[in-house]
Amino acid sequence: MLLRRTWIICFFISFLTVQAQQVKKQRANPTLITSASSFSKITPLANRKLIPEKERIGPINPKLKGANQIVPGKGLPKGQDPLLSKQKSNSVLRSTKFPILTFESNSSDRSPTDPTGAVGPNHYVTAKNSAFAIFDKNGNTLIPSTGLENIFPRENLGDPIVFYDSFADRFVITQFSNSPNGFLVAVSQSPDPVNDGWYTYRFETGSFPDYTKFSIWSDGYYITANKNQGQQQTSEVVYVIEREKMLLGEPNIKLLGFPLPGARINGFYSPAGFNAMGTLLPPNGDARIIYFQDDAWQGVDNDALKLWKISPNWLNPNTSTIEEAEELSVSNGTISPFDSTFDGGSFSNLPQPGTEGDDIDVLQGAVMYATNYRRFCEYNSVLLNFAVDIDDRANSDNIAAIRWYELRQSADGEPWSVYQEGTYTSPNGKSAWCGSMAMDIYGNIGMGYTTMGTTANGANQNSFAAIQYTGRLADDPLGVMTFAETTIVEGTDIQRNGAQRYGDYAQLTVDPVDDLTFWHTAEYFQNSGNNARNIVGVFKIATEKANDVGVVEVTNPSEAVFTTSETITVTVKNFGTEPQSNFAISYTVNGSPAVEEIFTGTINPGESLPFSFATTADLTQEINYEIIVETNLLSDETIANDCASIIVKNLFNNDVGVVDLLSPIANSSFTANEVIVIELFNYGGSPQTDIPVFYQINSGVIISEVFTGTLMPGSRVTYAFSQTADLSNFGTYEFVLGTTLATDEDTTNNNILRILEYRQCTPTSNCAQFGDGITFFSLSNINNTNITCGSGYEDYTNLNINLDRAVGVYNLVVRTGFAQGDAERMSVWIDFNDNTIFEDEERIISNQVLSEENTDLSFPFLVPQQANLGNHTLRIRAGDTSSNTGADLNDPCGSMQFGTTHDYTVVIGENTTPTTDLIVVYQENDQYLITMNDSNAPNNLRIYIYTITGQVIATNILIKDVNGRFVYALDMSYASTGIYFVTLGDKQKKFIVL
Repeated sequence: MLLRRTWIICFFISFLTVQAQQVKKQRANPTLITSASSFSKITPLANRKLIPEKERIGPINPKLKGANQIVPGKGLPKGQDPLLSKQKSNSVLRSTKFPILTFESNSSDRSPTDPTGAVGPNHYVTAKNSAFAIFDKNGNTLIPSTGLENIFPRENLGDPIVFYDSFADRFVITQFSNSPNGFLVAVSQSPDPVNDGWYTYRFETGSFPDYTKFSIWSDGYYITANKNQGQQQTSEVVYVIEREKMLLGEPNIKLLGFPLPGARINGFYSPAGFNAMGTLLPPNGDARIIYFQDDAWQGVDNDALKLWKISPNWLNPNTSTIEEAEELSVSNGTISPFDSTFDGGSFSNLPQPGTEGDDIDVLQGAVMYATNYRRFCEYNSVLLNFAVDIDDRANSDNIAAIRWYELRQSADGEPWSVYQEGTYTSPNGKSAWCGSMAMDIYGNIGMGYTTMGTTANGANQNSFAAIQYTGRLADDPLGVMTFAETTIVEGTDIQRNGAQRYGDYAQLTVDPVDDLTFWHTAEYFQNSGNNARNIVGVFKIATEKANDVGVVEVTNPSEAVFTTSETITVTVKNFGTEPQSNFAISYTVNGSPAVEEIFTGTINPGESLPFSFATTADLTQEINYEIIVETNLLSDETIANDCASIIVKNLFNNDVGVVDLLSPIANSSFTANEVIVIELFNYGGSPQTDIPVFYQINSGVIISEVFTGTLMPGSRVTYAFSQTADLSNFGTYEFVLGTTLATDEDTTNNNILRILEYRQCTPTSNCAQFGDGITFFSLSNINNTNITCGSGYEDYTNLNINLDRAVGVYNLVVRTGFAQGDAERMSVWIDFNDNTIFEDEERIISNQVLSEENTDLSFPFLVPQQANLGNHTLRIRAGDTSSNTGADLNDPCGSMQFGTTHDYTVVIGENTTPTTDLIVVYQENDQYLITMNDSNAPNNLRIYIYTITGQVIATNILIKDVNGRFVYALDMSYASTGIYFVTLGDKQKKFIVL
């Protein structure tokens, strides 16, 4: 049997593969390095009075901005999907395997509900937009649908993700946060999500992390987000969280944020991280992010699957990297063309039965959740899917199918390639979309998905949205699903409340007990009660094997100072239905000849037992060792699950280093006497005392001191230097921190570099207890009505307030949640000189009383005629100034017990009167520039390009720039000649393509 060989250097092999790129691959370091901004321990849900679920107020998951910019008429294929005939002519059609169990988990009066759920050893945890529920594995309710606030106090913004980390036996629940922007993560303290507590964390991301996807890897939890559109090559859209420390409930959890270098996308996008499942974690590093690129998009030459490789370094985060890895494309012959574009990029696509114009969202532009990864003895495998248009009729995008892939990697560290690809279509002309796929322990594939049909799209009969599943066995013909479509539930109504949004998520997970049974959840619609329903369907594709044993885990050795006689211990599992005994089991170390022994005991079906080899291993000659263990049962019916591997490190006796700078921290106010606090770690195998430590700032004087305590192997400790540092000036501070132990045997991990910027102050305060501070803000073109209480400081500098210095007086309208006498007051500054200091002469409203709560209060002010043009920061502070709070509202950075501090961006311009006409300007080569000036228009407007017959061929969301102008570049070089129309807001123009 060919075993994985992680230790082999793979560079030369990679160079010879078809995926090898002739151009230099782009690479980037993290653009964000931060830590959890808050941490708490949540008591068990059992026997608690739980907060009932509440429907979230406001727009549901806005899908920030529009789709990628479409070039009308561009893109392949022009006719039928090239893989469609293969599925339709499939010669193997296996009979239906009916669901083992179905039950409803949640419901709502509007869509999308964002259904998500995961199965564990004894529970199924599911969530929707603002609530979660917990069931036993018979579908009985343990925790009824209840507010997310029970796990995340006072937070129910939603868009949750639930997953089960089978490698740690923990459930994880996540959701959005917008005060401040970021996401919340809760990890169960055991496999029991009901009777044991949770650890909860808040991570701040600057701008809003729309449409997140979470995945499991050995060195972190990975997150992708539809964020920083148009800036994804330079700003963070992928995140990694310290998984191991989070599982231990440690409060100081790091977060790394990365861009996507080389990403050719320009609108809504939804990449995904590989999500490890099964019993074997991948080695650290080599994680992948994947997204597709459609040649119908502007700037994309051919259809492709693009992969990035992420390598976090938690000990020195600045050296972490993301780089372009494989690109599997039509041009290099590794994938077939696809059409992922519906209705010019609109989110309203598939016709619903009995309606006209109420098209439902096909979720275009998204790799569907989750991109599940599994390790086998001879290869690694990953599955992904997304919606494609298979309606080859002219001027119609009415039928969707699922383009799916299995990618394989022949060994850790080697390139990924396409093993099989297919386009799955539902029978009888129905659409199929919103798929979720996973692979069981035997390599069989299950896929849950949604179908819908109308006479308009060629279906034999009208059918409402239904939840279905199919699958294939590992040895079936490649590229086809071979099991007959099987129904989990049939809908009885159309989507009635949610602007035709659908689902946003569906999720299929595999039962960790047998690693064979699939649990799928998705959204459908019913004509009684709440319209949008979440269903859970349980099914199995595999036929059980009589004879099948394998290694689940290598449990010993773990990293240590190794000896010449280390015992190799593993866990063996009987996956079959017959007892097994007297079978061979072997191990190799770094490719050495195999050591084979006999498992002489009896292992019953479903049982896991430990086994220790009598022959020990000498692990003293190298630093890293890969140990591979496999069973060799002669009658084994599935060899793909026979092996397991582990990479362990042979520690030095003496090896210490600095792993982190704990204080000062980013985004805090520095002082002239700042205490420098570091974290030390003992990497070696011996205790250490009297460890010399040092710090140096901006290449200045080296401050040396000694940690006099004892640091045990594998332990960490904090040390505060007695010598403080003057960090009172705004600027960048580069810290070099390290140890100088004379006997240290590995100096590569002694020092770390940390860079902190001291910028404008961001004071926090209590705004929750009594409602102090600003809850509503309106000035010029900005109405901020969604101000919720977070830390007391909120960054709204993404909101641009247009002010004209020639206008004179402006009127600021605010509300406060608390008013008592003259105690609640407000001050406002504009940093006209942009020196990041709010000076007294820049205060435009000074210590004004907020006399009534929850009432519009107006405050006029004058923009100075000599004010500098351009962008400046506006700061507004409001709070309780009564004597017992110590607040000084005229101090922009001072301590304030109760209140809020908010920052905005003001754009000061000249007194001009722009035209509000919609203008279409022909340039050359059928390129058009579409503009409209209207400072009174909403900040976001949707543009439509459509034919004379009314077919939409391109659409997108435009955002007004700081000058009140909308701009859109339209490429019509692939479009047919004829008359076209453009609509933006309430304006319309006709233009002709010759």
